[in-house]
Amino acid sequence: MKDPLVFDFGEGKDAGRWTIVNDGVMGGLSQSQVQLDANTLLFSGIVSLQNNGGFVSLRSALGKYDLSSYEYCEIRFKSNNDRKFEILIEKETPFYLPKYRAKFGGNSDEWETIRIPLRDFELSRMGSTMQEGIDAKSLECIQRIGFILADKQKGSFRIWIDYLKFY
Repeated sequence: MKDPLVFDFGEGKDAGRWTIVNDGVMGGLSQSQVQLDANTLLFSGIVSLQNNGGFVSLRSALGKYDLSSYEYCEIRFKSNNDRKFEILIEKETPFYLPKYRAKFGGNSDEWETIRIPLRDFELSRMGSTMQEGIDAKSLECIQRIGFILADKQKGSFRIWIDYLKFY
């Protein structure tokens, strides 16, 4: 079996370079920032619905990620709000093309670790589900992985992420 693909967040850890992409790319006014401490990443900000806005995201560097030999995605996180975030798996990066997504989140002062079968990801475009499930052929050529908050709710958010793992 292939070694897991792990994005381990924190100062001096090997999570790679991640970039914020907010609704400002389409005229929105949402704002977010990312901070690293010794062991985690804190992604926080304010979602605005003004100017047709409504999303914030954090995305890995572009690359070639072959996820076809993995069955699960696991994330360890905590959040101070009850909002639903999504893990993104992008086969193609232009915003208007479909992305694979799976929801996670919840309000907890305690760390949570959840495991999501890759077969449970949905293909969606601009928030509308197009297909349930993800096929192995699509998983061979992933260009980017990320997190998005696009729940059509304005207001602040904070989420701490320890790691994201595919195995």
